[in-house]
Amino acid sequence: MIKTLVSSLSILLTSFWLSSAASAQGFFPDGACTIVVASRQSLPEARALIITNQWSDDARVFESRNGWFAITTTVVDVSSAPAVLASGKQAGIFPEDAYCSTGQMYLRQIEWRENSQHATSQSSRLWNEFDARPFSLVEKRFLQAALALEGHYTGLIDGAWGRGSQSAIERFTRQKFDRVPLNADAAYLVMTTIDTFIADGWEAKNINYLALSVMMPMKKMRLVEREGLLEKWEHTGQDMTLMFTDLTDPELLDLHSNLWGAEGLVGEPYTVRQSNRWVTAVDFLDGSGYIRSDLIGGTWSTVALFGSNASRQEFGLITSSIVVGSPVAMLPETDGLLLAYTTDLISFLAEDDHSPQSIDRADRVATPDLNRRESPSEAQGRTSGTGFFVNSDGEMLTNAHVIEGCSDITVDGKPADIIAVSRAFDLAAVKPRISQEVAHLPFAAREIGLNADITIAGYPLHGLLGGLNVSRGSISAMKGLRGDETSFQMSAPVQPGNSGGPVVDRSGNVVGVVVSKLDVMEVASVTGDIAQNVNFAVRGSMAKIFMQTNGIQYEERVSNEEVRPEEAAKKLEATTRLIECLPY
Repeated sequence: MIKTLVSSLSILLTSFWLSSAASAQGFFPDGACTIVVASRQSLPEARALIITNQWSDDARVFESRNGWFAITTTVVDVSSAPAVLASGKQAGIFPEDAYCSTGQMYLRQIEWRENSQHATSQSSRLWNEFDARPFSLVEKRFLQAALALEGHYTGLIDGAWGRGSQSAIERFTRQKFDRVPLNADAAYLVMTTIDTFIADGWEAKNINYLALSVMMPMKKMRLVEREGLLEKWEHTGQDMTLMFTDLTDPELLDLHSNLWGAEGLVGEPYTVRQSNRWVTAVDFLDGSGYIRSDLIGGTWSTVALFGSNASRQEFGLITSSIVVGSPVAMLPETDGLLLAYTTDLISFLAEDDHSPQSIDRADRVATPDLNRRESPSEAQGRTSGTGFFVNSDGEMLTNAHVIEGCSDITVDGKPADIIAVSRAFDLAAVKPRISQEVAHLPFAAREIGLNADITIAGYPLHGLLGGLNVSRGSISAMKGLRGDETSFQMSAPVQPGNSGGPVVDRSGNVVGVVVSKLDVMEVASVTGDIAQNVNFAVRGSMAKIFMQTNGIQYEERVSNEEVRPEEAAKKLEATTRLIECLPY
């Protein structure tokens, strides 16, 4: 079931995150190239730059395969391009980093003069107040499941959107965003829930001999006992036990009475006593207990669940998902409104310039290579960033802006290939052309918390500073600038060249990817004060969605044991690499 949704979402997400392959033939005549004066991550950025620099008469904009937008002007013969560039730069017509491109990496020409009203109207429904009525029964079941996993919904996952369901999404958005629910929140729930479903292996387990079905995080559960009609499962990372059994009438009475009368209860037990269903739910100071029994074929098919407070979210989804018979459809239809909202949100993130001017990317910095002979023009054009291995096959993560506009990239001097790019999350996957297995970093199974200690690694100011640079800090805020949900703020120092480096927790597990820093001079011009240690990273959950969508394998670990700082540095040194780029 999960695989079906993953496949459907992969198709939808890929359509926005990755450009489909297309031929560049026909943009320019054979033997010709076009002068590229700038590249920008979004069309609004490109449009603003064209107007500011008064390039409107000659400007053409092309979307590149890496998702960026190239701003071009004159088309010239390849043979005369060096002379044209030199004279244009000397006259101040072209910027110093202008170059001539044959367009082999371009997908299509964009009409940049077109106003953006269509794009705005396409995403405007996202910002309308949430209304569940247009959703199908299956879509409402999925939202109930997502809210149960968030810890806000405790009813049955039946698709009946009543007061309980509406209150759950209101609690979720009030806690998460401090506002009323919007349609965008439903799309956000799709993205985050799928990430968790895949990571934990959630699936509907059919307990055939009891004629019941229940959602379980199968990657985190292990069968510890099976005797007769009794099955006992335990969670590998939390104090949680799940049992299935079949009861007679006297056994039913004993089991529910024992839980109802247990010592140390907090508050009144919740009970249902019907002719065909009994439910008893209780809370303790350190956890909860839940028993549900359904009369099927003359005996009582029973599910019993006991868990600590730390397992409350998984506890909620399991108890809410129990149904008599085979599993019910819960995954949003591929042509339904809920996934349409999700693609709208992804499109908005990809196309809108929602990054304020006060963000200064931890950008690729020009890096003269003192150990290699090269022409002056090549030395001036070389740029660098950071990447890290995510699996033993040698696939790496970095930022999309690190490899933007590169004709060739290298990893520690070895040629490498670009596997995938997401402009929405500013992430890219690359792979050096090596055959041996490599050491890699696992990802944390859960999001990191506020004020948690972190360590980052990278190659800042390569050519000026020597080798890998490792720094420590903490999580300053759970959101990025202006409430950006795809990133978090950290205090670890970031410099140009850190982009794409790993952010690890105290167990050495990846919780983010370094992406940007605050432009302190821009902020100072507004506030009159110098901001310090305000830097940002893409959330680890967003990186996992990116990798899942693109078929990139990665490892997950629960962050339990703390590693010494020196040991963490050794692991980062073994897995973090310098990425260099030669622009077109």
